Amino acid sequence: MTTKNPSAKISSAKISPKLSRRSFVVGSAAAGGGLALGFHLPLGSASAQQSAAGAEVNAWVVIKPDDTTIIRIARTEMGQGTRSGLAQLVAEELRCDWNKVTTDSITPGQNLSRKRVWGEMGTGGSRGIRTSEDYVRRGGAAARMMLLQAAADQWKVPVAELAVSEGVTTHAASKRSTSFGKLAAAAAKVTPPDPKTIKLRDPKEWTIAGKPLKRLDTADKLNGSKVFAIDLKLPGMLCAAIKACPVYGGTVKSYDEAKVAKMPGVRGVVKVKDNAVAVVADTWWRAKIALDALPIEWDEGAGAKASDATIAAHLVDGFSAATDNGNRSNGDAVKAIAEAPKKVEAVYSTPFLAHATMEPMNCTAKISATKAEAWVPSQNAEASLAALSEASGLPLDKCEVYRPDIGGGFGRRGGTQDYVHQAVAIAKNFPTFR
Repeated sequence: MTTKNPSAKISSAKISPKLSRRSFVVGSAAAGGGLALGFHLPLGSASAQQSAAGAEVNAWVVIKPDDTTIIRIARTEMGQGTRSGLAQLVAEELRCDWNKVTTDSITPGQNLSRKRVWGEMGTGGSRGIRTSEDYVRRGGAAARMMLLQAAADQWKVPVAELAVSEGVTTHAASKRSTSFGKLAAAAAKVTPPDPKTIKLRDPKEWTIAGKPLKRLDTADKLNGSKVFAIDLKLPGMLCAAIKACPVYGGTVKSYDEAKVAKMPGVRGVVKVKDNAVAVVADTWWRAKIALDALPIEWDEGAGAKASDATIAAHLVDGFSAATDNGNRSNGDAVKAIAEAPKKVEAVYSTPFLAHATMEPMNCTAKISATKAEAWVPSQNAEASLAALSEASGLPLDKCEVYRPDIGGGFGRRGGTQDYVHQAVAIAKNFPTFR
């Protein structure tokens, strides 16, 4: 089952008819756990073997026989360049050939199964780079040291006599050299160094990190081949369009399913919690058309009395309030202004605006008795995984979230996982897509 806004797969926001055949789902909370600093928790016995898929040197670096370097990324790419930035940091310490670098996004299920070796997966503001910069660099440096040790073991020379540049390891005394691709399988068996003992490169020596190189996430956006979550199509997938009460805090009073039940492609109408209604159909457009035709009566609640004027007045009152109910403790602005020898006053205001993403909120959910999967454009894949588990009723190890690049985040796709909860709730009612 897939959703999107407001009449597409299963979703909770409105979208233009031009965005047909898209998807949506909603959820909450994040999975806990600590950061494992070993960089070397194995995926399985075959993961270290050399193959066309490459050898995993450590959690961050996989190298193929043709010297292609795959750098694993835990953070979300949403147009801000985090994927390329993190790859550059790892590549800088690894000292591989940037022209042979590609990336792979790990899933929260993989992260959880490996004791969160990749750390937390939230991406907001500058956190993608700022909070993971140190340990991803150490991951790249550790992989380089393991590759050098593999070469030293092979040539029976001291590691200190080896040099590495652009993915090629050289022993000057014997004039021997070899590529990362030829060392990767052996390097995967080397005991990894303690990350805390690794000396990172001085930024003054950087040739990859922080340099204006071509980003890794733009080519398919320019040629139109990029598949965002809202573009996802799966065999047998149904689509849902969802409409929430137009007033925050309001609820569904009633709706007349009979009015749309016989419309083309319609499979059913679902009340989602107490505040939304979704129509499910074989295509997003048919779901949207039926949702538009569905008579819904809302109980708008106390929020119906709010207006731009009341919200503006509330904000103004907050400026002059004698107390902030303990929310802030850094100084007393009211007192400082009152005692100031000179006062300069100006009033600026802006209307209450929607914090809207370019890609409408969406998610696709596939639920069975033993497995729950979701394709979610999430800024926090671990939060999406936790939401999927909560909404489906299945344990975390029976759930998985796949996270395509997302079309804008702005925080809306982070901690608030309502769209995952909604999509799963709707999908449970339609067992044909399982």
